[in-house]
Amino acid sequence: MKGPRFTVLITLTTLVALTPACGGSGPAKRDAPTGASAGATTQAPFTEADLDQFERGFRAEIAAVQAAQKEAASATDAQQRGNAILAQNEEVTAPAGAKAAGMSEARYGEVRAAVDGVFTTLDFQEKIDGPLSIDLDRASATMKARVSRDAFADLPPQSAAALRARMDRLVPLWIEYKKMVAVAG
Repeated sequence: MKGPRFTVLITLTTLVALTPACGGSGPAKRDAPTGASAGATTQAPFTEADLDQFERGFRAEIAAVQAAQKEAASATDAQQRGNAILAQNEEVTAPAGAKAAGMSEARYGEVRAAVDGVFTTLDFQEKIDGPLSIDLDRASATMKARVSRDAFADLPPQSAAALRARMDRLVPLWIEYKKMVAVAG
């Protein structure tokens, strides 16, 4: 493994509580029943073109987080520092990402949540070299089931194929983003 890994224990409650912060407006579509088969899909479909747009938006989010971190580091008082720290939250950066992507906030949020869900699972499975890990001995049964199945299972087949085709570009961005926000958080 390259670099530090952050141990994350996520419960179903935490996933549901964080869903609105991912740009969605309701329950997470990525949290399928644990018995979902590989053919069952719970995500709205997306294409390689959607992922190209998302990539532009996600790059803008990363730039926004970097700028906010720079502001926080050079802040001269607690108010400036606090504002800069708040500017790093995805509730602030995701709308900017959607604008840069040329997508509605809702659509950007759907694609963002789907990509994040797949990459988080792949990272927990140690199939990508991201900064997250999970202690399966302490994880909920739901999380254990999530980690033991195909990370792409909740995606329609065409979306899974599109995401697999863009992983070489999106995984490094996702890792960079997660490392930045983990350090900031």
